[in-house]
Amino acid sequence: MMKPKLKILDVSASIGCNLSCKGCNHFSNYFAAGSKISTDALLDDLNKILPRIDIGRISVIGGEPLLNPRCEEILNACRSSSDSIVYLYTNGLLLLQNEKWIKRALEDPKIFLRISVHIPEVIDIVKKFNHPKVIVSEHHDNVDQWFYSIKQKDGKVYPYDHKNPKKSFYYCSCPNTQLYNGRLWKCPNSAFLNELLYVTDQENDLVWSEYKKQGLSVDCSDDQLKTFCDNSTNHESICNMCTSKPLKFSAAVQSKIKKKVIHV
Repeated sequence: MMKPKLKILDVSASIGCNLSCKGCNHFSNYFAAGSKISTDALLDDLNKILPRIDIGRISVIGGEPLLNPRCEEILNACRSSSDSIVYLYTNGLLLLQNEKWIKRALEDPKIFLRISVHIPEVIDIVKKFNHPKVIVSEHHDNVDQWFYSIKQKDGKVYPYDHKNPKKSFYYCSCPNTQLYNGRLWKCPNSAFLNELLYVTDQENDLVWSEYKKQGLSVDCSDDQLKTFCDNSTNHESICNMCTSKPLKFSAAVQSKIKKKVIHV
């Protein structure tokens, strides 16, 4: 039996971040750097789900993944449980503190490092790191444009409800499946919505009730997993929470909004 396929699977090594980039498509600008996930639980999830899916690329991400002192274990688990290419994504601020093990990991031909530069001082860090398998995405020069996927108003968040999920999915800045908290999720907005509503004190806000999905357990049946993967490249009703009319701004802007520590 052929395995179901996913183009990209994002694996969150941390949801907290040491930056606060406006419009972050993982809501990491809302989650304080001290936020924690259960690494033991994540490693167990990886061992369960990765052998069951044919994945084009696994991305170990955050937040900032290097905030997790066990990030190397997570990266190794992605490679040992799957034959996929693995990208480690980082904003670069903690790169040199983790230089030794990252360069050791990059000896694997299927592991790559991708650095998203949101503040200019990271350029010097990248130069000092000096490795040929580094892919740099520059967001600090005001050329790259982001947008708020969901509505922001007076410290609260709301779904856009533009009634055009197909168009919202077309504009989606991160249409990638997420592995988070024991479940597969269609996108980061669905994966981290509960945590976002905790930060904004909207956990009981009825406007979000139809979007509070449960994701798909890593212990799901083969048929459930196939259906999920088959739908991963299609728009669904949950896409209606996101904008179908993006208003773009520089991806370098650091937002000043309320942040909380999350424990998962």
